[in-house]
Amino acid sequence: MIALIRYAVVLMIALFAPTIAGANHKLVITTNIYPPYVRDDVEESFLPALFEEIGKEMGVTFVLNIQPWKRCEQSVADLEAWGTFPYTRTPERDARFLFSDPIYFSESRFFAYHDPNESKTNQPPETYDQLSDLKPWIIGGIQGYYYEPLFAQTGLNTDYALSERQNFERLMLGRIDLFPAATTVGWHLINQMFPTEVARNFRTLDPPLVANAPLHLMTSKDYPNTETWLVRFNEALQTIHQNGTFARLVEKYGLVMRY
Repeated sequence: MIALIRYAVVLMIALFAPTIAGANHKLVITTNIYPPYVRDDVEESFLPALFEEIGKEMGVTFVLNIQPWKRCEQSVADLEAWGTFPYTRTPERDARFLFSDPIYFSESRFFAYHDPNESKTNQPPETYDQLSDLKPWIIGGIQGYYYEPLFAQTGLNTDYALSERQNFERLMLGRIDLFPAATTVGWHLINQMFPTEVARNFRTLDPPLVANAPLHLMTSKDYPNTETWLVRFNEALQTIHQNGTFARLVEKYGLVMRY
C-alpha cells in the first residue's frame, strides 16, 4: 500500500533565501497519504502543492517523505526531518515539539456503519455526552494520532490499525464499531472506497470529537535553527494567504475547508 511505502518527492521550488545569501536550503518534511489533502498521486495534491508555494516564499527546497503517521512523528523526534504535517497540538506534543501557525482547521467525528439487511440490533448511539459513554464499543484508530492518549485515559476499548482506509474497511466488516476521523477525509474515503449502496450505510455521531481544530506543521525543538525556520514558515504562510495563493489552491483541488 502506498501509504506504507516511504519514498521521496522533491518539490521543485525556487530558490533564493532572502536572509541567507547564495544558499538553497533543503528541508525534509513528512506526511502520510491523507485524501483529499494528500492523495495517492502525491504531486497532484493540495498540501504538497501548498508547501511548494510556501517553499518559494521561504527560499527553500522541501523534500517530502511519505510515511506512516507514527513514523512521521518519530522522524521529527529523531531529527531525520525538520517537520511533519498536518498535526494537532496536544499537551504531550507541546512538551517535545514546536508548532507553526494553523495551516487549516478541521472537524473530527466518530463514524459508524450499519447494514440494514443485517440482523444486528446493538448499534452505537447517534449521540453521546462524554467519551466514557462509548466504553461498550470497539473504537478503531491509528497509532500515533492525537486521540491515542485521550482514549487510553478514558479507558475506551481500542483496536488500532495503520490507516484510515483500513479502519473504514474494518468498520464496514463489523470488526470495529466506531472510528474517529476528520469529517472531510472520512466522507471522501467512504465515497471513494465503497459503492453508493454501501456508502449510504455510514453515519457520524454527534457531537464532534473535535470541532474546528487547528492543524499545524510540527517540528522538533532540537532541530538546528528550527525557530528561525518556523518564523520564516509562518511569514510565508501569511504571504500566500494575503496574495490569494492559498484560496486559489483550495479552489483548484475542489476542497471545502476553513482556513
